[in-house]
Amino acid sequence: MSDEKIDTGSQNVTGYRKHTQQQIDAVNTTKAFENDLGDWFIQLRGDLTDQLDERWLEIARTHFQQGFTALNRAVFQPESRL
Repeated sequence: MSDEKIDTGSQNVTGYRKHTQQQIDAVNTTKAFENDLGDWFIQLRGDLTDQLDERWLEIARTHFQQGFTALNRAVFQPESRL
């Protein structure tokens, strides 16, 4: 995974308000944790290839992804019409 940041030329994203540097730093920290956890999942698969229940591993991965998304939404507080 690349740590390269995408420069959009603006901090404005449709459905989001402007963010403080503290909020941006918090979400970047969350993304770093998410990437570290993803690396650990890859390592786990390599170390325990024949000893894992892939179905449960994918369920865990999905729940972690949902959790990280929820953390980022808690910080950025996007508008939602759902």
